Amino acid sequence: MFDLNIFFFAIIHMSITFSTGTKWLIDNPGFYDSKSWLNDYLPCARETVVFPEKYPGVLPLPELVEVGGFVLPADGAILLNRESTIVLKGESKKRPCDRGKAYIRSPNVHKWFNPTTWRSIDEKKGNKAIPTLEKIPCNNESVVIQSKGPLAFDLENVPYLRMGQLSFAGSLLSKDYVRQLLYTNLGELLFRNQAGVRVEYYYNDVCGCHRDYNHFLEPVCHNVMKSCEKPHCQVSIVPLGSCCSICGSLLSFKVGNCDSKRLHTLQTILERAAKEQNLQNDLDYHVNYYSSKDYGIYLQAIIVDRKNYNEKSVNFVKSLNSSVNWIKKLNLQSLANYKLQYSGRPYNPDITFGSVILIILCVMLCAIVALIIFAHYVPHHRYLLYIPQWMYDPRRWVAYNWRGLLHRSNFMFARFDNARSSARDVTAGAGTRMPVVMGYDAENASIRERAFDNPMFSEEPAVLAKKPVGKKNEEHLPTESVASLSDKNRSKKDEQELTEIKLISSSEGEDTEEETME
Repeated sequence: MFDLNIFFFAIIHMSITFSTGTKWLIDNPGFYDSKSWLNDYLPCARETVVFPEKYPGVLPLPELVEVGGFVLPADGAILLNRESTIVLKGESKKRPCDRGKAYIRSPNVHKWFNPTTWRSIDEKKGNKAIPTLEKIPCNNESVVIQSKGPLAFDLENVPYLRMGQLSFAGSLLSKDYVRQLLYTNLGELLFRNQAGVRVEYYYNDVCGCHRDYNHFLEPVCHNVMKSCEKPHCQVSIVPLGSCCSICGSLLSFKVGNCDSKRLHTLQTILERAAKEQNLQNDLDYHVNYYSSKDYGIYLQAIIVDRKNYNEKSVNFVKSLNSSVNWIKKLNLQSLANYKLQYSGRPYNPDITFGSVILIILCVMLCAIVALIIFAHYVPHHRYLLYIPQWMYDPRRWVAYNWRGLLHRSNFMFARFDNARSSARDVTAGAGTRMPVVMGYDAENASIRERAFDNPMFSEEPAVLAKKPVGKKNEEHLPTESVASLSDKNRSKKDEQELTEIKLISSSEGEDTEEETME
């Protein structure tokens, strides 16, 4: 038998108006959203919905549900309204039902004191100057919890549930009803760690967002500190009500009371100054009170750069501070408790000493490779005279560092060794090493070395390639003698060919033409 609490909640149709101070629960995936189901598989009209063994939350159902049935958990709750309709084993017109079961996921638990749980109108605008404490429900703000997806909250380190009013699934809940709801079976599924939590509603204006903001700072920052971004400035600042250090500027005035006129005056001064300096699209600012019994009341203005930090906010506040008389404008008695803070120069915190060394080594390596390539193709350039040869000559590296390890006679830019010369080295024996003979230069009477076999140049003369069978003594001749002998034979043959050519002078040619004419 399943112990399931089915909570019927009547939706009150009434017009509810919310002020700008409203916090909404972030959008949860609903019943007909694929993110709510395992393997993103939605059930059809004849398939059974299977809950986890324990479902620690409340699942609101839409107005019309068409499924084959439910396998309910041991603990859990389903939220229904008066207009809800459940159709079991209906007809599936959209797609065939072949799996038979669809498994629903466990609900995500939202922490009440986590800024990522809530969204507001200011956050939609992208105001980066809002501190952390004002991203959770303030004492006089309306809290809206929609009945779209599963609901489960964690009240860890929450001493008070302070708000202006609570709208739950389209209905306004009174303070007494919320107090009773916390300690029921349904309240245990909706709210974890609810023991000892007090519920307070504030309908009037409160001095700032929270009374005694310092009491809420530690539990809120416990959920935020791990996600703080490293500030991109040398000297960062920490405003009141913020858990993370930021880059920008702030103005802080200690006052005796929370005067709304003073608050609006400071907002107007910042807005006009931003328009005069044409910075309304480059800066974000936020002004509010922060009150505490231990530290007093402060009026604080936070100014930051809207995009990346580039000291525009710092220069803006410096120029504003030098041109405005704060005592007269804000009706202050003195500037004894006036504080002006601004960040230092921008820098990238991700660049460490190790990364700088790695970049320098990569640049040096690229420069050496480029120098070697340049020296290879332009070996006689005048700029190379100013650079030591050992820096761009790899043969010097072999001679200095790898001496005795490599037995190559010359280090060249080549991909392949000569096959014929390597075979000749093997036949020469282990004790001696034959020179790498790749070709013979007859003009200079020297052996020419190459990096590969060129089919245009042969290592042996063409005459020796067609040697007669009876001449065995020429096989034992060295390469130089064979090459010289072939050159001599070639020269004699050329002389014979030249003597056989008959040259006819111009006079003889004219005589022959006259004879033909006669």
